[in-house]
Amino acid sequence: MNDKGYTLLEALIQMVVFVLVCHVFILIILWALTIKTSIMTDEHSKWELFVFEMSTNLANATSLSVRQNQRTIMLQTANTWRYFDCYHNMIRQRVNGGHVPMLVGINNCQFKMSGNELTIAVEFPSGLKKERTYFVPIIEK
Repeated sequence: MNDKGYTLLEALIQMVVFVLVCHVFILIILWALTIKTSIMTDEHSKWELFVFEMSTNLANATSLSVRQNQRTIMLQTANTWRYFDCYHNMIRQRVNGGHVPMLVGINNCQFKMSGNELTIAVEFPSGLKKERTYFVPIIEK
């Protein structure tokens, strides 16, 4: 008699091992997806750099106003006038006749002035909306 047959016990053990491997594989995929979404996107990075640069520009403001249907900021620091425009798909800085792109790849932007607070709202092509409010202590209107 030959005792080398395939038994029900062996089949159950192989099935348990297969199910465990499948679960581990699914857990690894789910973990990778959560890591991908938790890391800052390119838009978040661009926005944070823009926010930092704007706060640096606003720190030394002696005069500030919003013009042209809430699409331009006029900022005076010492002897220099700086203009920040919503221009096509970017926010650009105009100073001394030159243009410097500050935030590129946006759908829409808007500047609002309320008292001593300047609010900048931006919408990215992905649908992500960002808004930041700055307190500007010195404002001459």
